[in-house]
Amino acid sequence: MLIETIRKDMRDAKKSRETLKVNLLSTLYAEIFTQSKSGKEMTEEDELKIIRKFIKNIDETVALDINEDTRNKLTDEKKLLVAYLPQQLSKDEIEKIVSEQVSEGKTIKDIMPFFKENYSGRYDGKTVSEIIKAKTG
Repeated sequence: MLIETIRKDMRDAKKSRETLKVNLLSTLYAEIFTQSKSGKEMTEEDELKIIRKFIKNIDETVALDINEDTRNKLTDEKKLLVAYLPQQLSKDEIEKIVSEQVSEGKTIKDIMPFFKENYSGRYDGKTVSEIIKAKTG
């Protein structure tokens, strides 16, 4: 599970005295750990949702009028978090998959669930939707 990787990376960061990484991973680990103790079985997808929530919060904060030092720190934190996410599909890869689905006569109602089932967490839903609309007219 992802929580074990985060715990290992947190220990390594402590040994190498990487304060930013230690603080971020400690907070992330605590959030995942707390949610796992809420009685519900945590899946890797649940862990990824928490990481995405952290990234979304960073993006929202960066969009505000903040000083350059804070912006740089948040950008560094985001880079650390993104490394834990699965490799995202490129726009070209999405277009290829959508083209194959459209050529089989599938519509947006078929293609969106196909992406969720086969590529969960590895694509941007808005991008997929736009490509489907462009290809199906």
